[in-house]
Amino acid sequence: MNKPLIYSAPMAGITDKPFRLILRKFTSQPVYTEMIGIATLFFNHPQTRKMIQISDEKNLIVQLVGIEEKYMVSAAKEAVFYGAKGIDINMGCPVKKLITNGSGASLMKNKEAACRLVEAVKKAVDIPVSVKTRTGWDEKSVNVLDFALALESAGADRVTIHGRTKAQGYAGDVNYDLIRAVKEQLHIPVIANGNIVDKETADFVFNQTKADGLMVGRGLLGRPWALNEMGETPFDSFLLSDLVLEHLDLMLSYYGMHGLMVARKHLAWYASGMEGKALFCNQVYAEKEVDKVQKIIKDFFNTKIRYQEKETR
Repeated sequence: MNKPLIYSAPMAGITDKPFRLILRKFTSQPVYTEMIGIATLFFNHPQTRKMIQISDEKNLIVQLVGIEEKYMVSAAKEAVFYGAKGIDINMGCPVKKLITNGSGASLMKNKEAACRLVEAVKKAVDIPVSVKTRTGWDEKSVNVLDFALALESAGADRVTIHGRTKAQGYAGDVNYDLIRAVKEQLHIPVIANGNIVDKETADFVFNQTKADGLMVGRGLLGRPWALNEMGETPFDSFLLSDLVLEHLDLMLSYYGMHGLMVARKHLAWYASGMEGKALFCNQVYAEKEVDKVQKIIKDFFNTKIRYQEKETR
């Protein structure tokens, strides 16, 4: 069996344009946007409108979330207009505000509505349409096999499964055996997601699920080069300080001075596991001048990251 494709996961508030541009340094595979609300896009909310401006990016999959077919079709067409290479419909997010309006993971309890969304988007665009979902609502309603088969019949080109229920959120055991069972039944590609953080876990999940691809989410926080380590061409050594400074510059270009605040979570993730992290975070969180933050970053992250190719890949 061929090695799987390694995808970066769509993560709300994280996989914005600056982070995607950093990820692109380490992968040629498709990169997902953060999820874009179809209703706020339809009604031209400025922040959502900015999120769909992707024409300068390559090999990008736009993830959409919502329940209204009219808005979903409109958003999908816009994504195509701006150059998206794929549309992904979120049917797995457990956030309360999405659950309340019937979207996200709630669609696992409304198979007919889920299939109508897929059918409507498939008729409207000529690029691949995929779905990201979970194993079920809770342990008493694990229905992903039936749900995925229905999505395939509705025209979905690919299904990504986070191997937890909505009730589990992002904690607890991941059901890789169930992902494998879905893979064995579907004729379309199945992507496995959940607790993939490095090459070792990627190999383990691939062997357990036999999935066509793997999707990495939180394992990329502070370690965007992990995409490369899991299966692509080795990259040259680089200074971590240079990478972090580049990410900060991208944040400032995209968000303006507000980028200093938005960048804080990323700076903390980059510093994860390093001696002096607490002091570093206190310093950058308190500082409001860009040049001083840049100096703090350069001094703290003056560390070289080296890639060492493994004998087996």
